[in-house]
Amino acid sequence: MTRTLLANRYVRLALVALVLLCGLLVLLAPATGLKTSGSTYSRAPEGYLAWFDYMASQGTPVQRWRRPIPELLEQPTTAPQTLLRVYPGLTNVYQTGYDAWIDDWLSAGNTLIDVGLEAAITEAPFTTQQPSPFGAVTIKTRRRTDLPINSDRNLLGDSYGAIVWQRPANDQPGKSLVVHTPHLAANAYLDAPGNYAFLADLATQGGGNIWVDEYLHGFKDADVVVAETVNNWGAYLARTPVKIAAIQIAILLGIFLLAQNRRLGNLATVKAAEVDNSQAYIEALAAVLRKAESTSFLIDMIAKAERSTLQKSLGFNEATTSEAALKAAWTEQTGQSGQGLNPLTQPPKAARPTSEATLKAWLAQLQRIRQTPIR
Repeated sequence: MTRTLLANRYVRLALVALVLLCGLLVLLAPATGLKTSGSTYSRAPEGYLAWFDYMASQGTPVQRWRRPIPELLEQPTTAPQTLLRVYPGLTNVYQTGYDAWIDDWLSAGNTLIDVGLEAAITEAPFTTQQPSPFGAVTIKTRRRTDLPINSDRNLLGDSYGAIVWQRPANDQPGKSLVVHTPHLAANAYLDAPGNYAFLADLATQGGGNIWVDEYLHGFKDADVVVAETVNNWGAYLARTPVKIAAIQIAILLGIFLLAQNRRLGNLATVKAAEVDNSQAYIEALAAVLRKAESTSFLIDMIAKAERSTLQKSLGFNEATTSEAALKAAWTEQTGQSGQGLNPLTQPPKAARPTSEATLKAWLAQLQRIRQTPIR
């Protein structure tokens, strides 16, 4: 029973450890699925790994940024930089508010390229081939921003509006570029004539380092993961009312006590004791003989069985052996007097039933004979 409970306790602890491990894997592993769309780590059709390799082959490698964007502003630099965010899905171009760091980024003369921002759906065909100085650019979206085709801010578009355009400067030295299709230079367009070169031209106009934001795709440096985990738990506890926190602590304490309580466990069925049929038969027969006061019969049967066993031990195979021969062999093979066999050769006999004390004493003598070593 104790072993079963101990095993059950280990099983429960193992399950808790497994759940915690799965939680850590979910927390620490990079996000997959839609969140990796546009990532330069992704080999999927919507990924940007092929464009990342293309830029390296052109001699203008792209660097991956895996930390919060405000930290990029703290990096020492002597030239304007370009930050590419592919498929951010963070803001709509018609919304007035966006990340506060963008103003600081543009004020420093840097370039921001947001690929995959939403815009109004127009009557334009879903798939079009847009002319550019680098060849035809394959576009698959009906979203456009209402800018005339001859506008200086319309960098790629048609009569339905702009697909790639530049936001108003607002007296900032930097540039903010918007691309409405998230798949402008995705892996699926590796063989398209102008897609990769067009995005490469946008990214290299600033002339400095080119960064691609992988933080928004879930790829983070180890120290960032640790810091955010601690901060998230601290913020959660700070926002949690005391009453709810007390209830949660009580639940955790109850689970802990339950896991430590060895009395709990699966019900164990009590097995019935196995019956020794031979022992039961002997005990039943003894009870019958005792009740019938057949002690003399019992002595006679035991004496015959013990004498037969002793004869075989001394090397006699005959069914019967004389008392003298038996004692002589006993003395020769044990070194003891033949008189020691008298309890066996001359068992107690009486007209009346032998007393129980006499029977026990006789059985003890037979036991000593049986235990005597024979050479």
